[in-house]
Amino acid sequence: MTADANKAHPHDPFLVEGCADGAEALAVLDGVARTYRSGAVEVEALKPLDLCVRRGDFLAVMGPSGSGKSTLLHVLGCLDRPTAGRYLLDGHDVARLSDRELAAVRNAVIGFVFQRFHLLADESARRNVELPLLYAGVARGERRQRASEALDSVGLSARMTHRPNQRSGGEQQRVALARALVKRPRLLLADEPTGNLDSKAGERVLQLIEDQSRAGTTVLMITHDPEVAARAEQTLLMRDGGLSRA
Repeated sequence: MTADANKAHPHDPFLVEGCADGAEALAVLDGVARTYRSGAVEVEALKPLDLCVRRGDFLAVMGPSGSGKSTLLHVLGCLDRPTAGRYLLDGHDVARLSDRELAAVRNAVIGFVFQRFHLLADESARRNVELPLLYAGVARGERRQRASEALDSVGLSARMTHRPNQRSGGEQQRVALARALVKRPRLLLADEPTGNLDSKAGERVLQLIEDQSRAGTTVLMITHDPEVAARAEQTLLMRDGGLSRA
């Protein structure tokens, strides 16, 4: 993309000249690809692609099953490393980080919300939300306070002691969202956050995600639902490991 095109489209999320060094760029993929090997067979899950996610963006990514959406999210979330290209996250070149450093950056910068809630069944809502802070070494008193505040922000202050089997799917997803937000992440990655919810519960979760976006959190959301994608500022399409604008 030319510099003139960048001026004409200041919120274009795709990689533009200078984005890799720009203060507004939170996550930059520069020629990033991901290939998996199964025996003698190589599967190109991500073709070399460029993407710039600026601070405050709210992006949705759509595409059919097997298109590379989850691989893209895993790379952006530092759950998987690219096999080619360069990934800059909040100014850090991911390839230069050790596993321990990468875990620390991931814990400090990124919040995750998945379709399957991944809550600990034997723990209360507050304990589930506290866990990322426990791993980060936050003191007990601060952990409890921040977990309580996060649960209050998603409307669950009265159900902090309830376990997952005592909550509806919508409530479980709100606990999962509170767990993501308790770290005060700069980047929120949501993978089909309404996929297991009825329309009413899904709407509430989407509204909470929108609220976070308006508060300044950068959001990238994977979805198969056009109505869900329409809540984002811009939708990107994935097909066969490639990325394009909707």
